[in-house]
Amino acid sequence: MQRRLQGAAIAVVGLLLAAVQVAHAMARTSTTVGFLVDLVPFLAMAAAIAFTGVWVARSPDYVEYGTVVGAWVVGSAVAFAAITALILFSLNVATETFDVFGAAPYVAVDNVTAGTLAGVLVGIYDVRSRIDRAELKRQRDRIETFANRAADTNHYGRALNECDTMDEVSALCVEAATTLVQFHDVAFVERRGGFATLVESTIAGVDDETIAELAGLAAGADPATVDTHEDDLPDGLPEDVERVVTILVTETDSATTALVALDRGDTAVTEETRSLLEMLVAHAGTALETISERSIPTRDPDDPVTIEIDDGE
Repeated sequence: MQRRLQGAAIAVVGLLLAAVQVAHAMARTSTTVGFLVDLVPFLAMAAAIAFTGVWVARSPDYVEYGTVVGAWVVGSAVAFAAITALILFSLNVATETFDVFGAAPYVAVDNVTAGTLAGVLVGIYDVRSRIDRAELKRQRDRIETFANRAADTNHYGRALNECDTMDEVSALCVEAATTLVQFHDVAFVERRGGFATLVESTIAGVDDETIAELAGLAAGADPATVDTHEDDLPDGLPEDVERVVTILVTETDSATTALVALDRGDTAVTEETRSLLEMLVAHAGTALETISERSIPTRDPDDPVTIEIDDGE
C-alpha cells in the first residue's frame, strides 16, 4: 500500500507540473514555434515523471524502496529550486532593465520540473542498485546455505556407506531429509513381492497401507531422482497434503525401495532441495547394494510392520 501511495504521489506531481507547463507556455508565448519550444521539452519531462510514478506504484520490486525514490524526488526538486532562487537573485543584482522577479515563476517551474525528473531518474537508479545488491546477497546466502547442506549430505553419505542393515540406512535417510530439507513427513518403504515394509516413518495421520501405495509411485522411475505427484493421489491422504514426493532408492526384480515425503505446503521443492535429496538417495542406494552384496538380511521376515499390498501382479 505504501509503495502504491508513493508512486501515485509521484505521478500526481508529474501531472501537476505538466498542467502548469501548459498554462505557462500559453501565457508567455505568442508564436507557434515559441509555444512548442517553450512547452514540449518540459512537458516531456513532466510526462516522464508521471509515467515513472505509475511504474513505481505497479512494480513489486519497489515494495521496500518506494521511500527512497520519493526522497530523491523531493531532495532534487528542492535543490533545483534553491539553484533557481540563487540564479534569480544574482540576475536581479546584475541586471537593472530585465524584470527578473516577473519571470521568476516561469523559471522556477522549469527548473523544478527538470529537478524532479533528475530526482526520479537518480532515485530509480539508486533503487535498482539496492535491489541488485540485495539479490546478490540472497544468491550468495543461498549458495552458502546449499554448500553447507551439501557438505552435511556428504557426511551422511559416509555414514550411510558404513551401515550394515537397511534399518540403519533408512534411519539416516529419514533424519537427513528432515534436517537438511525440512521434510517432516518422510517414510522409507520396501516393497517385496506382495508385501511392503515401512522400515522407517515419521508420517502422521496416514495409514500404513496408503504410505505403501505411495511408495509404489516410485516404481519404474530413474533411481535417485526426485518425482513429485499432485494428481490421482490416494483418498487416504489428509486435505492439507499438496503433493507427494517420491525417490526410488533401489529397484530389483524382487524388491523396490523408495523414500516417500508429504509436502503440506511448508517445504518448497526447489532445485537445491532436489539436488540434496538426490545426492542423499544416491548414497543410500550404494549402501543398500553393498549390504546386499554382503548377504546381510535387510529386514526381519517376521517384522510386525510388514503389510500386504496389491503389487499389480
